[in-house]
Amino acid sequence: MKLIIYKFPPITQRCEIDLSKKLTLFVGQNNSGKTYLSQLIWGIYSSLSYIKKDDTTSLEQLSIEFTKYIKEYLVKKIFNKDIEAIFQIIIEKIDRESLYSESIFLPSSRLFLPSFYKYIFKTEKDFKDSMFRNFDNINESNKKFYAPSYTQPVDDLIKKLIFSLDKPLEHNRYLDTLAQIIEGNISVDRAEEIGMADISYTHKSGENIPMYLSSSMVNQLSTLYLYFKYWYQKENSFLIMDEPEMNLHPSKKIEIIELLMSFASENKLLIATHSATIAKTIINYIHLFDLKKKNIDIKEFVAKNNLAMNIDISLKSNDVGIYYFNGKTIISYKKDNNSDIHFGTFTEVEELQNRQYEDIMDKLESYDA
Repeated sequence: MKLIIYKFPPITQRCEIDLSKKLTLFVGQNNSGKTYLSQLIWGIYSSLSYIKKDDTTSLEQLSIEFTKYIKEYLVKKIFNKDIEAIFQIIIEKIDRESLYSESIFLPSSRLFLPSFYKYIFKTEKDFKDSMFRNFDNINESNKKFYAPSYTQPVDDLIKKLIFSLDKPLEHNRYLDTLAQIIEGNISVDRAEEIGMADISYTHKSGENIPMYLSSSMVNQLSTLYLYFKYWYQKENSFLIMDEPEMNLHPSKKIEIIELLMSFASENKLLIATHSATIAKTIINYIHLFDLKKKNIDIKEFVAKNNLAMNIDISLKSNDVGIYYFNGKTIISYKKDNNSDIHFGTFTEVEELQNRQYEDIMDKLESYDA
């Protein structure tokens, strides 16, 4: 499946996204459309039940009908506002692998969710109660005050925190790895009578800490932990994560991206990021994947060169799509047969800081000499 965009805020120039990749990386400037587009893609995959596997409609006609459905019905519902969106969805085939049954969006503002989702739910309920009490006084001018202040993907996540924390899945390797990264476990204490849950963090030392006192790292990764504990499906899972690097030490960023790349080996993953560390880590793995194609013993190569890389990640270079957002359009930086990847201005700030550091240190050393 492909998404061709002609206009979608703030994108004003034609661009194309290949949605068939196992791992898609969005990088670029602030306010360039990465989060907006990620949520639109969430909506597309959440609506794939619209497409029937045994539908005899031609793929061309099905693409037209599905695009129309997303434009006319879903876009406003996702963003809770009218958006001028001109795009085209191209369905290239219909099979089990292309019809993902579960897509989850984890926003960048994950820090407050595990601690305060109950307050969000209560506030939403109070608004609705107020709306019904004042039903006769509601008009077009004040109706907007009753509209949700978040998008549908975030609303879906909040509902999962309220209603879908009662049946833990069997332990999986992603959950075990994430527990090692956060150095502990996240527990859910549920009160069946009122349908609410308390989420807390237990450090590996045994100390139990409420989420509002836990570290920013734990809070940011808690929804990912809950995803693997309660919502992950072994087949047809699509995880969309906005800024997975938030509040993480550089070494933790690398651990998280390696975990997510392992996940993408068996599922589907989209990441939107501002982190040069994450971008460079993925690029290094793409080059490592290319070495595999040349029949090089990767295990021996990594050990000989003392590289800190996970050789068990089973992605291939062609499984990855990388897109740079420049504020007007989206540029593909990963061609199927080309791993020479550049990020335009994305890494310029980091490179400037490195150059300034080297120049200053060279000057200091010249005076010490």
